[in-house]
Amino acid sequence: MFLARDKDKTLYLFNKLPVRGDNCWWAESGVDGTYLRLEASLYPEVTWESDPLPVFLSTVPISEA
Repeated sequence: MFLARDKDKTLYLFNKLPVRGDNCWWAESGVDGTYLRLEASLYPEVTWESDPLPVFLSTVPISEA
């Protein structure tokens, strides 16, 4: 998975390495289910100018209180 930020500062999580377009990142395989928009304030180190950041997504079950 990869984090990438569009030129308008929108942050996305892609399941495969995206390709840089003129103003945004694109998933080569299409758009259905290949990316997720994230809160823009997260990961300020990811910028339009930077390459996509490889990440590992891990989930932890939330216990009911």
